[in-house]
Amino acid sequence: MKPAVHCPSQNPLKRSNLKLTVALALAFGAAAQAHAQTSLGEVQAQGQTSATKPGDGFFLKAPSGTVTSIPESQLNTIQQFNPEATQAQTEITAGQFQSLDPTDSFTRGLENMPNVVVTSDGDSMNGDTVYINGFGQNLINWTLDGIPLNDNDSYAFYTNEFIHTRLIAGTRYFPGAASAAIPGLAAFGGSVETYSLNPSAKPSVSLLGGYGSFGKYNFGTLVNSGLLGANSGAPTSLWFYANKTHSDGYFDNTPSDQKQYLFKSVTQLGTGALTLFYTQNNQKFNYYGGCTKADYAKYGDTCNVYRGDPVVNGKQNGLSPTYNYNQYQNWLTYAKYEATFGKVTVSNQLYYYRGNGYGGGAYTNSTYNLLQPNGVYGSVKAPVGGLFMSHGINDTRRWGNIFKLTTPITDNLGLEAGIWFNKNDTTHDQQFISSTTGQYLGSVYKEPVSTKLYEPYFNFTFKPTDRLTLQAGLKYLKTERDFIDYAAVAKSKGTAGQYSSSFSTTMPSLGVNYKLAQGINVYSNYTRNSNPPQYNQYYTGTYNPDLAPQKATTYDAGVIYDFGMWSGGVDVFRVNFDDYIQSFSYTPPGATQSISILANVGKAVNEGIAWQNNFQIDKNWSAYANLGLLNAQFTSAKVPMPYSPHSTMALGGIYTVGPWRAKLGVRHTSEAYWTDFKSPIPAHTIADASLRYTWKGGDTVRGLGLQKVSVGFNVNNLFDKRYITKYSTGFPGSAKDPLIKYNLPRSYYLSLEAQF
Repeated sequence: MKPAVHCPSQNPLKRSNLKLTVALALAFGAAAQAHAQTSLGEVQAQGQTSATKPGDGFFLKAPSGTVTSIPESQLNTIQQFNPEATQAQTEITAGQFQSLDPTDSFTRGLENMPNVVVTSDGDSMNGDTVYINGFGQNLINWTLDGIPLNDNDSYAFYTNEFIHTRLIAGTRYFPGAASAAIPGLAAFGGSVETYSLNPSAKPSVSLLGGYGSFGKYNFGTLVNSGLLGANSGAPTSLWFYANKTHSDGYFDNTPSDQKQYLFKSVTQLGTGALTLFYTQNNQKFNYYGGCTKADYAKYGDTCNVYRGDPVVNGKQNGLSPTYNYNQYQNWLTYAKYEATFGKVTVSNQLYYYRGNGYGGGAYTNSTYNLLQPNGVYGSVKAPVGGLFMSHGINDTRRWGNIFKLTTPITDNLGLEAGIWFNKNDTTHDQQFISSTTGQYLGSVYKEPVSTKLYEPYFNFTFKPTDRLTLQAGLKYLKTERDFIDYAAVAKSKGTAGQYSSSFSTTMPSLGVNYKLAQGINVYSNYTRNSNPPQYNQYYTGTYNPDLAPQKATTYDAGVIYDFGMWSGGVDVFRVNFDDYIQSFSYTPPGATQSISILANVGKAVNEGIAWQNNFQIDKNWSAYANLGLLNAQFTSAKVPMPYSPHSTMALGGIYTVGPWRAKLGVRHTSEAYWTDFKSPIPAHTIADASLRYTWKGGDTVRGLGLQKVSVGFNVNNLFDKRYITKYSTGFPGSAKDPLIKYNLPRSYYLSLEAQF
């Protein structure tokens, strides 16, 4: 949610009268001869299969799977491991996402990973807050189909905006040291690379719906075209998805409405494939602000500080839910072409993002200093008989391009290289509007921010023997940013409020993997991560022109094992954050009073162990067991990092028999602290369960008729454990009597998908 204020390997299908090398950027079912009544299979495609030797494929590969068919191996486990990885990495499977409540944000798929905390302000459908190894989500690199998603001025990421869990093929999860071959920003806590499912060669239409606790329901459709134009020069397959979700909300006055529209097509063009993608999210939800202890005692567990009519007992009520809500629309689209020419595979991905909306609020002040429509900054009176409605607007336009190529140099040496360019323009504008007339009265701030960045990289993979893999790479980041604070410009009559900055940094990465024995590999990695200062450097305290990008060094070592029925990995990591940006007070030479600036004076250490295990007990039973141990400290301030429990544990089992699949998972998180470093987030144990029945009718006449029915039942928080998730010291709370937020109680959701 937005803040209130602010692949080269292919499997050709050959037919006597149809020559298709369906080299689709993401796999879909194989083509069949026109009008022939033969079954349609599935082929591997560009950017998806594993490389057989260095330079054969890109470092990042999309998991396989289509909207009508997901490999059984991904449904029977929540996680898979790459034995040749030169850093910690996990594939979070489509099975993990398919087992979630279908209305939740996709980031709940991370919650079983070691040292991960996922919380929500009320319902997950309105967005999650994620911490990995002690790093918040603005210090984690997030991508969808390879496109970086973090805001370029604050590195924020909003988990509810981009993709529905039904459409996810899987996530490549890098919890620590990553690679020079991953574009993006803010990868201190790792990188989360999520991929969409591909269209299928077999046509289908699915009707989806569900109903559950707190008045929540959804309904939608998923249309898959099948293979179109099989005999043409551009065979194509596509899908379209539309869904509406509504929730009344458990907490008082917290309704939510969300509409999602997504499209994806893959077309063979020449020796490669063109992928087109579009996702749109339209959402409005009322805020859950928590309550004081006294108000919980008075109003009960559903208490929400945002309550009451706009006028209560003759007084304006700024806490009315009429004013306090979030409304946002965003969409992302890309066009990607990938092809192999001789030994060289190239990929070019052009994308555009648009987001516009606001967080609503209200102020009961009698006057407020505003930048008025006539350009004058000064005091404005509140409307007679009304108040100042606030719309904290975030209006973003972003476009970029990712070009990369990979090629073998020798039989055991490969090169991947590329460049990421991104241009981002965002206007932050807190507008005050009359509650009586709807007239725009002025802005508390109006701040356009323009950011351009260039990130070229190269990454070598060297396999001197079958047992040994070496990777070495380097990224260079160049960032240019322009900022205008129109309120400051007006106050100073043009002498302040305009800034321009330029930053550059290099990020090397080295990794090694060695196969000790059959089923046992060890690895080690060194990676340097960096990101430029956020745009708050221009308005937080006194401007510091010497503020530099913050950097961190990640050391990573572990073992990956596979003994048949038991597989997994152990990872030991340490992140040295040596120049963390934080507020700093000092007295300049010759001055008598101290000033506050942002400076590279912070130091932090994040270190720990992550142990992950899969068990394939027999053909019906599988299980997982993950353990995380973490020490995350701001060593310069001698306080713990927020949401950094010393231990996490996730245990679960999956049982599959015939059309039935059941899953039970339990997660334990030890005590942690809120962002004030002292208010406790209590230790808690949460259990979730899911049950799914899938009936397959098989092929009907020319694919028409009912093909499959899938019924799912989810229970979140099975044992109804309630605990504090967040605090707030903002009005009407205080440091001594904060507003307290709780997790949701036990909830149920029944879902249905009928495929024709």
